[in-house]
Parts: sequence; C-alpha cells; structure tokens
Amino acid sequence: MMEGENEWTQSTRKQVARLTSLTEKLVFLSRMDEEGTKLEKVSFSLSDAVLDTAEGFRSVAKTKGKQFEINVAEHVEYVGDEKNIRQMISLLLDNAMKYSSEQGIIRIALKTSGKNKIITVWNTTDQIEKEKLDMLFERFYRVDKSHSREIGGTGLGLAITRSSIAMHHGIIKVSSKEGEGTTFTVRIPLRYIV
Repeated sequence: MMEGENEWTQSTRKQVARLTSLTEKLVFLSRMDEEGTKLEKVSFSLSDAVLDTAEGFRSVAKTKGKQFEINVAEHVEYVGDEKNIRQMISLLLDNAMKYSSEQGIIRIALKTSGKNKIITVWNTTDQIEKEKLDMLFERFYRVDKSHSREIGGTGLGLAITRSSIAMHHGIIKVSSKEGEGTTFTVRIPLRYIV
C-alpha cells in the first residue's frame, strides 16, 4: 500500500470487486426467494427500458469486435418493477456478450404479442446440448467450466433473471441450435399482478 499501485494491489481490488458482486447477487437471490417479497408496481415505457439498457452494451460489443443489433417496438408500456426489469435485460445481454462466439452477433428485440410482452436475446454461439438448457438457470452452473475464469461472472446471472421474470408472472425459455445460435425468450404478461 505504501509503495502505491502495483500488480498485487490491482489483483486484490479485482478480487474484492468480484466478491462484492457475488455477495450482492446472493443477497438479491435470497430476497427473491423469500415468500411475500413484492416488487414495486409502476407504469413505465418498456421500449425505453430495453433501449436504454441495450445502448449501454453497444460500446462493449464494438470493443470486442462483435455486432450488436437492437430491434425494439415503439410505445410498449408495462406495469411492473422497472429497476428489476432493467436488471433482467442487463443480465441477459451481459450473458450474450460473454458467451457469443468471437466476432459474433448479439441481437435484442422487444415486441407485443396478444396480452404478452416478448423480449428475445439471441447470440451466435456453439450449440448447447438440449439436456443442459434448463441447467443454465441453476445457481453457479456454467456450460463451459474450462473458460469460466477468463470469461468472468459468477454463474448467478441467469438464476437472478429467472427469479425476476417469475416474480412478474412471466416465463423464460432458451433454445440452441447448431449454426443458429442461442435464443433466450422472455414472455411477461401485460401487467404485473400482485
């Protein structure tokens, strides 16, 4: 510390930040698991929430040499917990950025279908075996453990995402096909019901 910043202090700072993030995610998940936990219910522009959150990832994609496409229907309103929804979108995009193939493509889209709002996040990646798809939402699970350290993350993002969507009475599905990439599809009802 007295000698100033060096490789050791930088490494320590990174590890502290990683552990802090892990602790925050675990606390968030345990709160979500508690019965009676209620989300804040407000009317907001889901279109703006998706666009604002997605725009933050545009520079990340560019830095990593990846294509990033945003296709958001205009004037899509929603009643639910805006902060929670924004976090869910961020976690899905973070996951897509981390696991997309080198010089890959990431797409996010929002549309309305009947009484549901549909958010899809797609990325180019190796096919994930069908029996492993549901496991993606398990805490600390990672498909490719050999690259876990270099990719980063804690294996909690998709577990948090699923909890957030369930709290909004929605569902999330994932599909993966060779040569077609991986798609996460979030379907939330017209409004969050208490």
